Amino acid sequence: MIEVSNIQKRYGKKPVLNDISFKLNCGESAAIVGRNGCGKTTLMQILAGIEKPDEGKIKYFGKDVLKEKVYFNRFCGYVPQETPLMEELSVKDNLKLWGAKHSPVYERVLDEFHLREMMKMPVSRLSGGMKRRLGIACALAQQPPVLLLDEPTTALDLYYKDSIGQWLLKFKRMNGMIVMATHDEKEILSCDRCFVMKNGTLKVLEKAAFNIEVIRNMLIEE
Repeated sequence: MIEVSNIQKRYGKKPVLNDISFKLNCGESAAIVGRNGCGKTTLMQILAGIEKPDEGKIKYFGKDVLKEKVYFNRFCGYVPQETPLMEELSVKDNLKLWGAKHSPVYERVLDEFHLREMMKMPVSRLSGGMKRRLGIACALAQQPPVLLLDEPTTALDLYYKDSIGQWLLKFKRMNGMIVMATHDEKEILSCDRCFVMKNGTLKVLEKAAFNIEVIRNMLIEE
């Protein structure tokens, strides 16, 4: 279970996140939506342990991860907007670096993300879509109970968007939890909850209470 309580973050005098709170249970997913610059990426980085909030608490499975940061690595797989891959290394070496090679689902990940044919290629030669597939594969192969995805299918074509969507569905069925920042309507509607961010605040919508029109209207309202 994820429990986020009263997270606040400022950059200088500028408030970015104001009293962010939510819960997510095993087997559930949530989409974080909002205009560009609303704080989605900052929140994702805080959830992944990269940024530190000014105030608030985060618990993964009852563990206070802000006090015991080792639990971020144990519980979270994080795919940021910008590629975390080592450009000069091959696909195979990046997978090894991220610990994916020792995963029990390593071979399946190679097949489902169509990585076998490019294992020897340096990451610097990959297209944006290929890098995205590899980054998600590195996070998934470690089988973390929590996946944090910032714009997960950016630069992917429709085939791979669908393929990754199917994998994420399997991940949820295995009691995994997913939090994704996204603008993609299909990804939003596939989630159990929608977290609408505006002016540094967050409103939680349950599945029965949101559709794209509702979300769009919330974002344009003054």
